[in-house]
Amino acid sequence: MQYDVIVVGAGPAGSTAARESALRGLSVLMIDKAEFPRDKPCGGAVTVRCADVLDLELSPVIERTISGVEFTWRHRWEISRSSSCALAYMTQRRDLDTFLAEQAVDAGVDFRQREELRSVERNGDQVTVRAGGHSYRGRAFVVADGANGTTAKMAGIQRDFQPNIALEGNITPQGSFPAKWETSIGIDFGGIPGGYGWVFPKGDHLNFGLGGWKHVGPTLRRRLNRLVERYGFNPDDLWGMRGHHLPIRSNGSKLVDGNTLLVGDAAGVIDPFTAEGIYGAVWTGKAAAASVEDYLAGRAPGLDGYRKQVKQQFRPELTVARQLHDIFHLCPSLFVGIERTSSILWPSLERMLQGRSTYVMITRDLGPIWPVLEFLSDSIRVFPLLRRISGLPDLVPPERFFRRLGGHKTAT
Repeated sequence: MQYDVIVVGAGPAGSTAARESALRGLSVLMIDKAEFPRDKPCGGAVTVRCADVLDLELSPVIERTISGVEFTWRHRWEISRSSSCALAYMTQRRDLDTFLAEQAVDAGVDFRQREELRSVERNGDQVTVRAGGHSYRGRAFVVADGANGTTAKMAGIQRDFQPNIALEGNITPQGSFPAKWETSIGIDFGGIPGGYGWVFPKGDHLNFGLGGWKHVGPTLRRRLNRLVERYGFNPDDLWGMRGHHLPIRSNGSKLVDGNTLLVGDAAGVIDPFTAEGIYGAVWTGKAAAASVEDYLAGRAPGLDGYRKQVKQQFRPELTVARQLHDIFHLCPSLFVGIERTSSILWPSLERMLQGRSTYVMITRDLGPIWPVLEFLSDSIRVFPLLRRISGLPDLVPPERFFRRLGGHKTAT
C-alpha cells in the first residue's frame, strides 16, 4: 500500500506528526508494535505550555490539575510554591497516548497496531517498510519509536545521545487521598547526581520516581526506596516498577537523512534541565508535519527545513537548559537555599511551565550576568574537578569554550 507519510511509533511525537500531516491533506500510515491502550514509563505530567502547543482538549485524560510545587533538599528545607493558574496536568501515559492516537485516527490516519517493524528500505524518495507481515510504501518517513527504538538503526541513521536513566513506581495511599498532593507535585533535589526525585499525584495513586546520570543506575532502587520513605510511605508498597532512558541529544545527532526525519525521544529532544519529554515530542511532531507538507507539495527540495527549524528555534532552548542544568547541579543545595530565603527563582520557572517565558528569554533577562554563567557551565564540562563535583560523566567539552580562550581543543 502507498502513503504520503509513514510514521513508526504512536507516542505523543508520532501521533502528533501523523495527525498534523493528515490535517494537511496527506495520506498517513502510523504503525506501532503495541496494542493500545498500552502503558509507558513516564511521570505523565503535561505542562501548560505543552498543552497549548498540542492545541487539543485534554480534559478526558486529565486526572489532576497542578498549581503548586513542594521543593525539598533531601527532604529537608521544604519550600512551598504555588500559582494562581495551572502549571501542569497529570495524566497516565496509557490514557494520554491512546487519546492522541485516537485524535490522529479521527484526522484520517490509518493506524496499524500490533505490527512490529521488520525492515526499512530507503531508495531515493521512496521508503518501504515491512511490519506485521505487510509491506507499505511511503514518500516521507517519520521515526518516532522512542529512545530504545530500532527504527533509526534499520534506516541507517546513527544517533548520539547523552546517558541518563530513571526509575519509577506507584503507591496507592490507604484511606483518603493525601490532601497535600491534591493539587501539588513534589520535587526533591540532592538524592541523585544530575537529577531529582519526584512525587506526582494521579487520580487514585502517587507516582514516585527519580532520574539522573546513567552511571548511577545500579543504585536507583536504593535511592528510590529512600525517597519514598522520606515522603512518609513504605517502599514495600511500590507497584508498577519500571526503569527507562532519558535521551538527551548531542548537537551533532542526526534529525534528518534524505526523506527520513526523527522526532520526540527518537530524536533525543528531552529537556536537559527538567527532563520533560512530552513537550519536545509534540513540538517536533508538529514541526515535522509542516516540513513534510512543504517537501511533498514541491515547495521545498527536501526535509532540511525541519532540521533548520529545530536548530533555530528549539536547539537554543535545549542548549540553555543544559547549561542551567550543569550550573544548578554544581551545587544544588546553594540554589535550593537561595530559593528558600528569597523566592527569586520561582517566577521564572512558573512562567516557563505556563509557556509565558522560554530559556532564551531568561538569559536575556539576566543581561551581563549570563555570559559569566555560560562560561561557568562550559568550564564544568571541561575541568575534571568540576565534573566530579557535579557528578557529570565524561562528556565532550563545548568547542566554544576553547574558542573563547583563543586556542584549540585539547584532551583533559
